Amino acid sequence: FFMQTVITTKGLCKAYGRQFAVDHLDLAVPEGCVYGFIGPNGAGKSTTMKMLLGLIHPSAGQVTLLGQPMNAQNRLALLQKTGSLIESPAGYGHLTGQENLEIVADLKGVPRKDIARVLDIVHLTGDKYRKVREYSLGMRQRLGIAQALLGNPRVIILDEPTVGLDPLQIIEIRDLIKELARAHTVILSSHILSEVQEVCDHLLIIHHGKKVAAGTPEELERSLAPTPALE
Repeated sequence: FFMQTVITTKGLCKAYGRQFAVDHLDLAVPEGCVYGFIGPNGAGKSTTMKMLLGLIHPSAGQVTLLGQPMNAQNRLALLQKTGSLIESPAGYGHLTGQENLEIVADLKGVPRKDIARVLDIVHLTGDKYRKVREYSLGMRQRLGIAQALLGNPRVIILDEPTVGLDPLQIIEIRDLIKELARAHTVILSSHILSEVQEVCDHLLIIHHGKKVAAGTPEELERSLAPTPALE
């Protein structure tokens, strides 16, 4: 059974002076999975995601996205097939959810009729005419995910989608990610393993920019199980 990889990286590095934010990272993300980057704050998760999207240039190594090298020539074409939510939830507070999505649709060259579909997926149809500044943080995260979904991209990249949310909102976002995984490859990051364990098919543990471990949640649980202490 051949499963296509949608993202691969070879020897991916990002250095700031002598400090490596990302240190020779090799990745292979299979199509149709939920792939989680786990690691403490400052481990290199956001930097890696920004390099996958061509938002920052690698110091060394390469990124292949949907079979194409991520470079200046291909970047815009590739970004039309990806959706992302990087850093805090996007959105202009003085505009409604609908208006925010219209701006993003126009920027992406996506017909505005797609907005109704993405609002439905993230359960914001009833709030689309409210100003975004009146949204809860969980609603703003869902609006950010709706923006990422415009144009029905093959790959969705979500950086810390549950950060700052209360337990109920975390469950909402988690359920939403499970729903998205039926039709998209989803890559997400978190610094809390337990939060993503139940949504991810594959996990990559990253620390100081290096890959520490990778595998299914079950494989990692076995390999990271504490050895019984000697009495």
